[in-house]
Amino acid sequence: MKVSTRFAVYAALALVGMAASAVPAMAADPGLNGRISFASPVAGSLQVFTMNPDGSGVKQLTSSATGANSINSDWSPDGEQIAFDSDRTGAIDVFTMRSDGSDVHQVTHMGGFSVGPSWSPDGRRLVFAHFPGPGVCCTNLWRVNAAGTGLHQLTHFTVETFAGEPEFSPDGRWIAFQEFPNDLHPPFLSAIFVMRANGTEMRQVTPLQLDAGHPEWSPDGSRIIFNNDFTQPAAGDIFTIRPSGTGLTQLTSVSSIGEADFRPDYSPDGTKIVFNQFIPVQPTKVLVMNADGSGAHVINSNGFAPDWGSRPESSDE
Repeated sequence: MKVSTRFAVYAALALVGMAASAVPAMAADPGLNGRISFASPVAGSLQVFTMNPDGSGVKQLTSSATGANSINSDWSPDGEQIAFDSDRTGAIDVFTMRSDGSDVHQVTHMGGFSVGPSWSPDGRRLVFAHFPGPGVCCTNLWRVNAAGTGLHQLTHFTVETFAGEPEFSPDGRWIAFQEFPNDLHPPFLSAIFVMRANGTEMRQVTPLQLDAGHPEWSPDGSRIIFNNDFTQPAAGDIFTIRPSGTGLTQLTSVSSIGEADFRPDYSPDGTKIVFNQFIPVQPTKVLVMNADGSGAHVINSNGFAPDWGSRPESSDE
């Protein structure tokens, strides 16, 4: 299956089924560990919820009377807003809402699949992946102001390449993302790349044979956490690596072929990691573990695509 088509299939399934030197890092003050957003099924659709870090206080934020879905969410740096993608317009577009689910605004109007939004550290912009649709070239990364203005294409890949899962670095100077360098010939492996926030100085971070995806930066920018591709007929695990491509470290080790730990995200203070766990014929779970991979425990038994935000004091439950 060509990766461009594979991307469309992944998006659809999710919405109906559930420089050659080191990148400079800017030290960041530890953030407040606030609530975790995630998607969970409601009456045949997927909707965005939030919960406390221990899994308590679950609150539904999005809803639909027509079966529309909302899934991939990302907290703004100040914890006041959440960006998410949804097919409520027919296409999949990027939206924003307040952290209590109110004041929903549509950000993109591009048609096709606009997915996986991520906030810039200053809270002014969003980066996301856009795929026009099956049979149309190609999947690229775009940037837009949170108000929906200033739409700008960052990558200009050909049919040979798929890009997705973009994430701003904590200093806003870089974007990490997942790239399939070859969309025409198997085995369709992916790698983590980084580029300047303007789309220049692109370079590969992980070896292609690792089949890495879903990058997220540590709060201090010193490491990138990711999973290897659990869609392959193998076990999927969580790793970290320096933005220079050195210091590869494996954090989890699943017990059986076909199982996977995936979609990791750091807590704002960098001491914890939230992630998904897939075991065949079971609902996808949300777990939390220490930053060194120890102490993993389930906090939600039926959730997908967790993102850990910093909660403003005004939104305390």
